[in-house]
Amino acid sequence: MGDYYRGREEGRGGGKGGGGGGRRSQKRRHREDDDEDKEYRRSRPYEREDLASRLRRDTISIAESPLTKIEDTINLIANTFASNYDNEELRNTFLNTLLSLVVEQPFKIPFLAAAVLVINSQNPEAGKLILDEFGKAAQAYLTEGFLTSAKLVLRFLAGLQGMVEGDGLYLVLGSIVDQAAGYLVVEEVGLALDLVWIALITVPYILASPKSDSSFASELLKKTSSITEVKHRMQSLLSPFTGGYAPYDARAQGTHNARILQLSLESYLGSEPSKPFHGVGCLPRPYESFLPELEGATKHPMPEITLPSDYPVDKSSIMPNVYFSVFADPNVEVRAFQTVPPPLELASTLFRDAIVDTIDTLDCNRLVVSRFLIEIDCYFSPNAFIKRAVPFDRVIETAGPEGSTWKPEDVAVDAIFSQLYKLPGPNHKLVYYHSILTELCKLAPAAVAPSLGRAIRFMYKNLESMDTELIYRFVDWFSHHLSNFGFTWKWAEWNENLTLPDVHPKKAFILGALEKEIRLSFATRIKGTIPDPYKELISEAKEKEQPHFKYDSEDEPFCNEAKEVLHAVADKKEDAEVDAILAKIVELAKESGVADPLFVARDAYVTAICHIGAKSLSHVLSCIERCKEKLLAIGNESLDARRQIVGSVLSYWEDQPGIGANVVDKLLNYSIVTPLSVVEWVLHDAGNKALSHTHAWEMVSTTINKVNTRVRQMVAARQVMSINDYTEEQLAVYAQTLNAAEIEQGVLLSAVTDALTAMSDSSDEMNGGIDVESKAWMQWWAKGWLRAFSRKFGVAEGTVVEQPVADGGPSTRLDPDDMDTM
Repeated sequence: MGDYYRGREEGRGGGKGGGGGGRRSQKRRHREDDDEDKEYRRSRPYEREDLASRLRRDTISIAESPLTKIEDTINLIANTFASNYDNEELRNTFLNTLLSLVVEQPFKIPFLAAAVLVINSQNPEAGKLILDEFGKAAQAYLTEGFLTSAKLVLRFLAGLQGMVEGDGLYLVLGSIVDQAAGYLVVEEVGLALDLVWIALITVPYILASPKSDSSFASELLKKTSSITEVKHRMQSLLSPFTGGYAPYDARAQGTHNARILQLSLESYLGSEPSKPFHGVGCLPRPYESFLPELEGATKHPMPEITLPSDYPVDKSSIMPNVYFSVFADPNVEVRAFQTVPPPLELASTLFRDAIVDTIDTLDCNRLVVSRFLIEIDCYFSPNAFIKRAVPFDRVIETAGPEGSTWKPEDVAVDAIFSQLYKLPGPNHKLVYYHSILTELCKLAPAAVAPSLGRAIRFMYKNLESMDTELIYRFVDWFSHHLSNFGFTWKWAEWNENLTLPDVHPKKAFILGALEKEIRLSFATRIKGTIPDPYKELISEAKEKEQPHFKYDSEDEPFCNEAKEVLHAVADKKEDAEVDAILAKIVELAKESGVADPLFVARDAYVTAICHIGAKSLSHVLSCIERCKEKLLAIGNESLDARRQIVGSVLSYWEDQPGIGANVVDKLLNYSIVTPLSVVEWVLHDAGNKALSHTHAWEMVSTTINKVNTRVRQMVAARQVMSINDYTEEQLAVYAQTLNAAEIEQGVLLSAVTDALTAMSDSSDEMNGGIDVESKAWMQWWAKGWLRAFSRKFGVAEGTVVEQPVADGGPSTRLDPDDMDTM
């Protein structure tokens, strides 16, 4: 598959040079090259594409070109395979290609299924072979725990329902639902909802097949209704909006996708759709041109698919997907149309499921994914979408009274954002979704750019009700996206929010976005891209190439000695010489009556390292590596010493705190500072206002993720060790190490919970002297952080339980349901 796509992009460039000679010599050279090529072609035998390769090419490109009639392609594929069925190479090539397309390019499944239906009408033996092979594939994927691939194979089999005897696939789906009910009994809600999703999302494709019978679907929905009503224990923390508010249909707020699909199917089966492209009507029916041939085709028994007694998946990590949309406007009556299907419209789920599966399965090539998404109108019913790139204010005019107002670019963008803002986390790195949106803008700027603009305005408008973690993701994507397009945005739209307190979510977003943009470029350039009212947000200090070394000022105590430390470290002096200067600072500090003389010495040393390494990340890493032993010794002096190292780094990088957060992360990797010291500095030393800063979130979130990931990996490794040949002594040592990691995790949980609970308390005296509005927003940030990190710890542990505390103090219990009110 990769060779196919690479081949379409290769051969566009030329060689270097071309500067010598005039036009006539260039023409002569080109003619000579052409003559040589013609002679070469005459001298070699004509290489004809073999039948198997041609069939493979035709199958791969099915439905991709709107200029080619899909009926012609289906007929060509069916005739080639059916008439050459005895060719083993062709048969194997086609089966392998068919399976690869089904699990890698879900958009094409209805068209591939139609081709197989026609094959069966021409050659029943060939049709039965394909049916049996895909039955085996479904069995294998289910047994191995590849549930997404199993779902896609079942979807393909749903398209073949017309060539299957009896109830066909409904029996398999019924068994899956029964098994899901069994997992509910043992409280494996995540896996149960996943299995129900697989069954329910297959039903519409059966209803869109030549053999559609809604009675079986209704019976299946009766069995799934009670299952989809169950809520996962973490579900209250997975909603993208807090406080019970959502800027779309309230029934979709905090509701997992399986429940939405259940309600959508019940609505569709209970009444006729208002328009032909609603519900199952949005799915393509390429087989309709062949109905006369299909009516008398041979039918085959459904291959036996035995469900495994258990699935080899990490059940504790399976979380329900909660609905999120940037275009589902509840006030549809105001403008009388929507550019995406509403949440409880079945087409919404069908569109989004196919898009998400394409994004997940083709993550190796964002360019191919982007091309598929920009052309999604080729893969659904011809009347399901309005034409691409129709301006928002001309949608009604273009669609007419009975036409669709769903914009294909809006549907694609909406699905991408649903994954980018998925909680507790997306299936891929965030930058992958960033890159897809960037590529979409490059492929079709006139269509996608306005959609992204509306999405940005939607999210900015609803910042006050958005989950805190998603606000930081929004900042990251927004700044990254602008960096790919010259940092241009209509900032003037938000001028009125510049007077808000810095801790207000909208003002914090503006400050965070500008800070991120500076990290991606430099302050002077960013200052030139924003209106005058925003320029004062970028101080002159941010425009400096390197921060000022504070001990250069004669007003700074012990400045001369600190300069000596700087020169000694820069000149790579021996540790003994550096220690002597630091000891001198300690003595002078004692004589001056400083409460903590070691504090001054530590600050001078860490600040010197930061200044020496300020030119680039490689410089600071080199300096940290060289001074590692001394830094470890300083950190081991006390718990406060480690917190001070963090503080000294952030103090030096005060005007570019994102760089300081990055340096602290490197110190954490070297174990110079501990996770607890990083978290405590942010939550205790940086002050309540820090919670609205992007660098503070990065520091705490990255640190906690590292601790949780380490525990999770050690637990997984212990399970592997238990079934391999390890001695009891080795297992005991490993158990002690794991226990220490879990204790560290528990201490971190307790520290985060206690600090954020205190900060969110309205009676907290630390907020004294702050205006009422700012105080309220600081408490709002604290509650948002508490909600976000209870989710992170809950996911990491698989269950939110009492956490062990190293000092023997009281343990802390976080109940996700208690957090729902925040």
